[in-house]
Amino acid sequence: MTKTFTEELRAAAGDQWDRVINHRFTTELARGDIDRNVLKKYLIQDHRFLDAFVVLLASAIAKARDLDDRIPGCQFLGLITGKENTYFERCF
Repeated sequence: MTKTFTEELRAAAGDQWDRVINHRFTTELARGDIDRNVLKKYLIQDHRFLDAFVVLLASAIAKARDLDDRIPGCQFLGLITGKENTYFERCF
């Protein structure tokens, strides 16, 4: 029987997959009993990543050779920064 793509990815990840899904942070988050300070630290780090990613993506858009190459990046940038994406605003 042929493996699905996700089954192939999981197999390729090996024991790293189990370490991630059984990590204390992951299990406490899934159960809903994660310490608020731990979650706050995670959200701050995630927000910093998003900010840096937006800068990187905007730079790639600016350096694209023409409009046709810029449009997909602009659309993605709009998606991740759109008004409906208020997750961080609601968390802090």
